[in-house]
Amino acid sequence: MGSGRRIGETQLWQLALLGLFFWNIMSCPNVLRVGAEENIFIECQGCSDAQPDMRVIIKVLSSPTKSTILTDTSVTLTKDNNFQQFGQITIPSDTFYKIPSMTQHVYLQAHFPGVILEKVVLVSFQSGYIFIQTDKTLYTPNSIGESKLLRPPKTPEGISLSLPGPVILDSGMYSGIYPLSEIVSLGLWKVVAKFPLNPQYSYSAEFEVKEYVLPSFEVKLTPMSSFFHVNSPKLTIKIKATYLFGKDVEGSASAVFGLMHEGQKAAFQSSIQRVSIEEGEGEVTLRKEHIIQANNNNNNIDNLVGKSIYVAVNVLTENGKKESLCVYWCVVTCSGCLG
Repeated sequence: MGSGRRIGETQLWQLALLGLFFWNIMSCPNVLRVGAEENIFIECQGCSDAQPDMRVIIKVLSSPTKSTILTDTSVTLTKDNNFQQFGQITIPSDTFYKIPSMTQHVYLQAHFPGVILEKVVLVSFQSGYIFIQTDKTLYTPNSIGESKLLRPPKTPEGISLSLPGPVILDSGMYSGIYPLSEIVSLGLWKVVAKFPLNPQYSYSAEFEVKEYVLPSFEVKLTPMSSFFHVNSPKLTIKIKATYLFGKDVEGSASAVFGLMHEGQKAAFQSSIQRVSIEEGEGEVTLRKEHIIQANNNNNNIDNLVGKSIYVAVNVLTENGKKESLCVYWCVVTCSGCLG
């Protein structure tokens, strides 16, 4: 028994050396698209260099009768291409009734010398897939949108907006622009694309059109001192401006200091100032000279003891959004006044 098995193994090894032990292979997509070029892979696996060139005919036959050859081509397997080759076939679109609800098949055959490989394959009238992408998901009236599309956008009312005509995809891609007018429907818009030969299949991507609303932000004022002594040279206020989504504000701030007494405000006109807000921060300063000028140039400001100093700040962003804030402090003259 052992000797017989060794003889059998030797015979198989000799057959392999002679190149007589090989497999014919045909590989194709699970679905063949009608009207589109498809690749069919043909291989003689195990063929040796001593094997002569092999011509393989690829045929697509109608189903179920096989009475009509829909298309055919051929490839030649040689040692130079390692007995591997792709054959390109295109099933004519006029050979089928385009009924999307009906499942249709074809017979795919590969005619090797002395043997025929055959497979039943599903066909599709879908020429391919279109991926649509816009440069933004949100647009404002009177802006320009850019997208990769084959058909113009649809408004929220469902009206298709016309472009001059069909577009051609160079290298499989088309990039186009569509300007939105100043008076335009707000809401969700849709970019729709279709293949001209298969209009029943459509592809879409949505984007929103809405009025531009400047983002909200908050302003915080922090004094470097909790009071203003009559002998203090200045009072500095730190400004911190931050958008509600966390980003620092870039822009400018205008401020004016003044005196509040019995519900009446009196501004220190010389204290009006404008400063930059960078990375959300800035500062404004009330100097003693500002108070003296408002006090009829009287260096003695003891008459202001017990009254409140206020600062009014307007922060303006680079985009024109404004936020206002007003804060009050008490003026004192000595340590005893603080108690």
